[in-house]
Amino acid sequence: MTAAPPDAIRGLFRDFAERSRALREELVRENERLSARVQQLEYDLRGAEHAYGEGLDSSRGEHERLSRQALSLAEENLDLARQYAELEEHASGLANLYTATFQLHATLDPDAVVRTVSDIAINLIGAAEFLLCLVDDTRGDFVTAVREGTLPPNVTRVAALMHPLEREAVTARRTVFADRDPASPRDPHAPICCTPLFFNDRLVGVLTVYALLSHKKSFSELDRKLFDLVGEQAAVAIVSSQCYVTVDRKLKTVQRFLDLIKT
Repeated sequence: MTAAPPDAIRGLFRDFAERSRALREELVRENERLSARVQQLEYDLRGAEHAYGEGLDSSRGEHERLSRQALSLAEENLDLARQYAELEEHASGLANLYTATFQLHATLDPDAVVRTVSDIAINLIGAAEFLLCLVDDTRGDFVTAVREGTLPPNVTRVAALMHPLEREAVTARRTVFADRDPASPRDPHAPICCTPLFFNDRLVGVLTVYALLSHKKSFSELDRKLFDLVGEQAAVAIVSSQCYVTVDRKLKTVQRFLDLIKT
């Protein structure tokens, strides 16, 4: 089996790298410009204070003007700090995605792949309560591979997807987020997000998130962009590991048969 084409990952890496580089260069230039303005304003302010003794009225007007410019400059600096924080968030998200994708494809052990998907849900997505259900093709139902949190019902198999959000995500073949009025009370047993795991046209499983960690209040824009990609790569890793186990089992059976013939 061949791995899924990495064009999507490389494209995302390239896009984030180019955006990060452009934003960093722009921020450096803006910081230099603002620093020069700060020095000029400080110089002008000192000059205005010196001229205060010579002309009180004119100096007061100039001082107020410079004060307003200084306030505007402070707001620009605050905006610059927010842009730096955004840049760091994008860089961190990109690094986390790279690490998670590498870990998904670093093993052909199905249990290790499932544990990695669980780690991604907790550490990359920030999920506190979630379910990872895998499709059992032999029986045509779903097996609960990971259950994080106290989510009813506590069963290992379900015949079909229970919540409309899950069915919508599978039908649309993309991540679906719950539309909820922030002022209305939330059902703790209702999912807030569902990502289908598709390998080509084959549904491998679904990752359903019910609650986020306490420090994470909502999904970020970066989360929304990464969900589908993580779901796709998780599906590839799961199918690859399952195929490897099947082939390895058959090879061992053939080898035992050959050894039996030789004896």
